[in-house]
Amino acid sequence: MIFEYYDFNKQLEKAIDIFNAAKSKSGYFKEKYKGLGEIKSYEDWLKIPFLSRDEIRNNAYPNTKAMLTVDIEDMIIVSTGGTSGVARFSSLTHDEWDKFAFVQANALKVLGVNKKDIVANLFVAGNMWPSFLGGHEIIKEIGAVHLPISAITDFDKLIYYFELFKPTVILSIPSLLIYFADTLLKKGKKFDSVRMIQFAGENLSDNARKLLKEAFGDVGLRAAGYSSADCGLMGYQCKRCAASEYHIPTDFQFIEIYDFEKDKPCDVGELGEVVVTNLGRISSPVIRYRIGDMGYIKKESCSCGDKNPLIVLKGRAGEDFKFGGAYVSMGQIEKCFSEFISKDGISANYQVIIDEIDDGKTSFILRIESSEPQNSKKYADLIKENLKNEIPLFKEAVDVEFIKVFEVEFVELGSSERSPITGKVKRLIDKRFGS
Repeated sequence: MIFEYYDFNKQLEKAIDIFNAAKSKSGYFKEKYKGLGEIKSYEDWLKIPFLSRDEIRNNAYPNTKAMLTVDIEDMIIVSTGGTSGVARFSSLTHDEWDKFAFVQANALKVLGVNKKDIVANLFVAGNMWPSFLGGHEIIKEIGAVHLPISAITDFDKLIYYFELFKPTVILSIPSLLIYFADTLLKKGKKFDSVRMIQFAGENLSDNARKLLKEAFGDVGLRAAGYSSADCGLMGYQCKRCAASEYHIPTDFQFIEIYDFEKDKPCDVGELGEVVVTNLGRISSPVIRYRIGDMGYIKKESCSCGDKNPLIVLKGRAGEDFKFGGAYVSMGQIEKCFSEFISKDGISANYQVIIDEIDDGKTSFILRIESSEPQNSKKYADLIKENLKNEIPLFKEAVDVEFIKVFEVEFVELGSSERSPITGKVKRLIDKRFGS
């Protein structure tokens, strides 16, 4: 097998080793874990405080060196946000980067990418994003032919490269794949050489799958993996996985599912927030990190025979969401209408609803509570312009009609969906995962 079989005790032992290294060698973690005794068991492990995105954003290099366990040398530094405005920087040694690429390459191998393939790398380059550069390392590890085209290539030139080299595999993000498919259908072109499309960064809806099948024919559509720049590969698919199912690479990640409203670990099959400890990264440890996704561990083993457990993803936990391969924070959304709060009854309570509609296009609705919804409507267009200016990805997506519905709505006070336990407004409803 490409990935090791599941061994919880081995996972926990590796995780404790990472914890001990962080506590002894990192100034930040030494302070964070002050007062914690020796970690010997899972019960001890549950006492370790969680790590947030804000902690990484505020305390990772280059803001400070406090999180590091090594000197700044022999490293690569990548960004997890880019143009979305919530960039976090992630520092890895070159050995750790190679390990991240090796594990990701194995995920592609599981789905059949091999040395005979010609792989078109259409990930996004620039802005210190890791995907395009990582794609090179992954393809090199597999031994396939690499076409480093990138997502920023003019579409006429992209089509020229496809006609010239006849790639068999495409790696990209769904937003670009949908735009590419629309372009091919308008131009009446089809590339029969493509046998597989692997995507990352976003979920691929049923409508988007239909569109890609129409444009590329009977092509295999699979996620290249469930991953992040902070943690690396957190899930890989086999040919029997459903769209939102992933095997956990248990020799590389220690994943917990936690219910933060009840403050307890979730049982198998119980929905909660994904918490990640990377087992291959010591230079800037990631320990009990709240990645921001919702999911659960399946009770059943996969019929493929791989004993690594299956995680089922069910959308975001509400702090931010992924769009176009980058993160958008709810704080950015709130900023776009904050100047209008208290005018004509406009409340600070709001909700973002994201859904997939016809042909794989996206619907984005910002729903804001108001004591005077009719009077508040006059601010809708101003808020939409603020959204496009604050988040350039939105403007681009609206211009090319990837976002087909882009609206700001005002509703009665108290009418937004709330948590039955805390009573808090559910600020994000992301239906792209079927949740």
